[in-house]
Amino acid sequence: MKILHLATDSKFIDHASLLFEKAFPESNDIYIFSRSKKLKYVNQSVDKIIKPNRILKRPTLNSHDYAEYDVIVFHSLSGLLCLEVFSIPGEIPTIWFGWGYDYYDLITSQESLLLAGTHKLKNNVRKKSYVSFIVRTFRTVFEKLKINKTKTAAIEKITLFSPVLPQEYDLVKKSMLWKKFPEYCQWNYGTIEDNFVRGYENTEIDSNSVLVGNSASSTNNHLEALSLLRKLNVTDRDVVVPLSYGNKEYGNRIKQLGYELFDKKFFPLIDFMPVDDYVRVIKKCGFVIMNHKRQQAVGNIVIMFYFGARIFLREENPAYIFFKENGLVLSSVQELEKDPLLIGKPLSLIEKRINRRLIVDYWCRKKGIERTKDIVKRAIKLSLQLNKPVKTQT
Repeated sequence: MKILHLATDSKFIDHASLLFEKAFPESNDIYIFSRSKKLKYVNQSVDKIIKPNRILKRPTLNSHDYAEYDVIVFHSLSGLLCLEVFSIPGEIPTIWFGWGYDYYDLITSQESLLLAGTHKLKNNVRKKSYVSFIVRTFRTVFEKLKINKTKTAAIEKITLFSPVLPQEYDLVKKSMLWKKFPEYCQWNYGTIEDNFVRGYENTEIDSNSVLVGNSASSTNNHLEALSLLRKLNVTDRDVVVPLSYGNKEYGNRIKQLGYELFDKKFFPLIDFMPVDDYVRVIKKCGFVIMNHKRQQAVGNIVIMFYFGARIFLREENPAYIFFKENGLVLSSVQELEKDPLLIGKPLSLIEKRINRRLIVDYWCRKKGIERTKDIVKRAIKLSLQLNKPVKTQT
């Protein structure tokens, strides 16, 4: 068995490698597509760092590069990876682990994910950074046009597709008429023991700080979340806001807004932090507001469920539906708007135990290894069925 992983420089790749190595020891090669030879987020050794074509006219690798592998795994279907699908021989099964950003453009527009105030703020940020915005636009416009033109065809060649949440599979599938759409599989990055709370097992929340959002992305709808906290007079505890990745100009504006609203109680996380250090900070947050309209920050949410925080998600967020259907105790942002007392009401001991048990059951190492084995075997089986020679009658 030989499995090839195609990925960009991301913190998730270390998580994936650990699971695949446990499921299929010494069977995994990792190719990182990066314009820089020095990787920022992938810590483990990789087999190749590949500089993609500057102008995405064709795949970077050819069919001979892929021919020796039994399965090809795409960790997201980003612009740097998308065209590689067309070089892979048809008999080799492919698995796409979606990250959200690589398929939400099929489900809805970026603007529809923003609340009114955030939409206005984002437009103001664009105007202030007009020159850099124009430079970035001209640099990427051709690539994006090319990617949008070929992305549909690439997806139609994929064997299995695992979105972040099961509910998102149908959302993508129903987004357009497909000639062929990959079959569903369930897989998740990371496990409780090895990634999410490693070193913090049995830890519980030790403060009533508030965690808001997960990145410097406008889909967090920070403005509305921070304004709501100020309206609820949450001024006597720390407000922690991760802004270490995403849009720098937007992040700077949110940092400015946070200091205006909360002064010294505002704690933006600007620099990228190792997982252990990050967990050490957020475990102080007894309350979590994720104001996204789309699925986002699932890893953060899983960690905070484990620690026993009261979590607020928007009701239209598929993650809210997912966690509710799986029996977890959480609240909605809309509920908080109607009942301000919730921001000062911790979960009961029983509710915390329920959430931890369900999170551990779903994201435990054992389940992760089982899923990994199942999807690889299923991909191979499905590919054999699809490529089975057709017997002709004589």
